[in-house]
Amino acid sequence: MPVAALASPRPSHARRSAAHPPPAASLLDEAEAGPEDRVLIVGAASVDLLCDAMRHGCRGAIEAVTPSMHPEPADVVVAPRVATEAEAVAVLTCASRALGQRPQGGRLAVLLPGAPARGIARVITARLHALGFTRIRLRALAEGGLMLVCRRAPTPAAS
Repeated sequence: MPVAALASPRPSHARRSAAHPPPAASLLDEAEAGPEDRVLIVGAASVDLLCDAMRHGCRGAIEAVTPSMHPEPADVVVAPRVATEAEAVAVLTCASRALGQRPQGGRLAVLLPGAPARGIARVITARLHALGFTRIRLRALAEGGLMLVCRRAPTPAAS
């Protein structure tokens, strides 16, 4: 009988979530996180994102419930929910500082849920450019809202 218990299928809600992962789960995919990366998750606590970082083989992952003025160095920063312009500015500042400590730069992925997403994206795009971010991409989500992904340019080597 123990074999039958091991062979039994997962509950239907587990199959559904595996087939259609929540948008936050794809943040690390969009940021192209991999084994060499240290990940900083900013905002709502998300065990799913920590586990996703482990599945990607990332060498480290840490959460910050609120954006820090002195974040740990990171190669990838993700924010699973940025609902206001003020939150967006705080996340961008934190991400810029975390990624700026890495000479090779890094990547940022942010979920902007709901109706205000387009307005927030317009406002923060100019700020992203000013902070040294490039390759800014916006993608509409089926659930509404946007996913923003960009790269922080490498820091020039000191002479």
